[in-house]
Amino acid sequence: MNNKSVWFFAIIFATLITIANYTVQIPINEWLTYGAVIYPFTFLLTDILSERFAKEDVQKVVKCGVIIAIIPSAFAADIRIATASILTFIISQNIDIHIFHRLKEKYHSLWWLRNNCSTMISQLLDTAIFFTLAFAFVMPGISIVKLIIGDYIIKVCIAILDTPFFYALAIRSPKSKLNPNC
Repeated sequence: MNNKSVWFFAIIFATLITIANYTVQIPINEWLTYGAVIYPFTFLLTDILSERFAKEDVQKVVKCGVIIAIIPSAFAADIRIATASILTFIISQNIDIHIFHRLKEKYHSLWWLRNNCSTMISQLLDTAIFFTLAFAFVMPGISIVKLIIGDYIIKVCIAILDTPFFYALAIRSPKSKLNPNC
């Protein structure tokens, strides 16, 4: 992956992270925030890139995306939320990349397995870590648990629903369509 592609995808990540950081502050109900609807698309992007590029290239995109997202996230969200988000993004996205590439090595033809399994495991960790760091000592523990459960259920549903998009963009589409230089 060339530098132009790295920065192109990193800007997309940073945009999604910033929007999710802002919208996680807006509850839909006691179980769910709007951030749960936006944030899963970072995992879809990670998986599409992981299907097309080397593990190290995708990790570089994630790292650059985090660097870009730091300042806008600090303005879009409470500092607690921005910090928790950036930390958990680094952890969960790297877990997603690692699991994805491991499953790709072991079960190359099971593209749907690596897409969904890597996303669901890493998003479970992401959701639990994020809500704990962002809202511990600010909200009652039961409220945090409800948010973790509600957000995670939505993220699993979105992961399942985005499987056809993963297939279309990562499996069926020619590699050149994913390269912003073409």
